[in-house]
Amino acid sequence: MVIVVNWRSPVNRLGRRGFVFVSLMMGAVVSQLINTAAAYRESSAVHVKVSTKIAKPPAPTLPKKLSEPIRYAYSPCGDFGKTCGVWHVVATSGKQWAVRDALPDEDLGKVAVSPDGVRLAYVLARSERLVIRDLKRGTVRFVPTPKSWEGWEMSFGFSHNSRWLAVDSVGGHPESRAIRYDVKTTKVLTLPRACCVIGISDVGTTFVAVHKDSAKTTEASAVRPGRTSKVRFSILPYLMLSKTHVSPDGRLLAFDGEQYGVPSRTVGTLDAKTGQIVGRVTPDIDDLRKIESFVYWYDTSRVLIHVETKAYEPQLYLVDVHTGRAERVLLPEDAFDLHSVIVSSHVGVAE
Repeated sequence: MVIVVNWRSPVNRLGRRGFVFVSLMMGAVVSQLINTAAAYRESSAVHVKVSTKIAKPPAPTLPKKLSEPIRYAYSPCGDFGKTCGVWHVVATSGKQWAVRDALPDEDLGKVAVSPDGVRLAYVLARSERLVIRDLKRGTVRFVPTPKSWEGWEMSFGFSHNSRWLAVDSVGGHPESRAIRYDVKTTKVLTLPRACCVIGISDVGTTFVAVHKDSAKTTEASAVRPGRTSKVRFSILPYLMLSKTHVSPDGRLLAFDGEQYGVPSRTVGTLDAKTGQIVGRVTPDIDDLRKIESFVYWYDTSRVLIHVETKAYEPQLYLVDVHTGRAERVLLPEDAFDLHSVIVSSHVGVAE
């Protein structure tokens, strides 16, 4: 059998226009394949270029003693060349160390820096026990907490003068009450009402919140050293998420507006005796989009807040609760998640 190939058969079947159309289509397909291959080569080259970035050397382990105060603690998760979740601290000189025995951020571990920058409080990764490290003296103290509390659910924070540490559990154990630890004397006070600490003043007055009416309302009360105050008022439940809403003198509670039913671009204050709103200010930030969260009282008139700019960039600002004057806080370049940045009273601000 002889097979005859008729090279003109496409023209005979499709006609010249059809043949030309098919030829053009085939040419377009081939051209697209060539362009795709070129684009792939180009993208591959870019990928290789990016992947050749030199990794930063790992930070040394935090020593027992430091000769300078801590400025920040943060978790550099996502930074190239660093282990995700390992807590780092930065001193006032800019030197940086890794806190490798702390429960990592990725395991919901937390770190608290005393405002004077001398102490760190955190949960040990191996034993899940809460400790306070005095970096000036080189000592470590264990904070007694209920055995039912797991490491990831402990929440804690220092008073502004670094004298007191408030500790509670986000796990909602009804039988476990929050505690107030005296850093100076090591005495522990088990608070008379269950649940959550919302702040502690410099004299040790601790404000505690508790759910009522099947969690429909939340009531705050003040616990003074040696006695329970009759001060009680209703607050929004979200204030129970932080240990730092109380001003150093114990007169005010601060909050960010969106969570308290007022515009999200405002910072508000409550009277700590009545719970009534006594002030609202809009921070003097030109490109402010919204306030993400309240962080803590920096001094008797300024608070630290986490904001989002119109360019969707997270930043930290110091804001005067009376005037709205704002100062941007300088942070480590690799502090990507501002929710995991803990600062002391030694922060640097932009000029």
